[in-house]
Amino acid sequence: MQTWWISFFPLMIVLFVLFWQRKETDEYIAARIKKQKGDMEMQTIAKRYVGKDVLLNTVASGSYDGVIKEVVDNAVVLEKNGEKTVVNLDYVIRLREYPKNKKGKRKSVVAD
Repeated sequence: MQTWWISFFPLMIVLFVLFWQRKETDEYIAARIKKQKGDMEMQTIAKRYVGKDVLLNTVASGSYDGVIKEVVDNAVVLEKNGEKTVVNLDYVIRLREYPKNKKGKRKSVVAD
């Protein structure tokens, strides 16, 4: 009776687990490097909207609106009614101009 598979099977399981952990570690390191460098794509998009009235949606289902004053170090400074708000661009998932009605005024209800 051949019993070589008894020692071979646990070895294959261990190798598979190590491979899986290495893959997760590589993904984590890549995400961390990207976060340290900053998301340049969203930063360049936000720079297009400087001086415009925008609506920002974030990962945590939050939304911010106001006029973009500046984009610095992966953050955007919004101003609304004299109050300034700083939003981290790592958490922004959607950025668009604030919708306006036919008269050019802000819509009171924004439906997505």
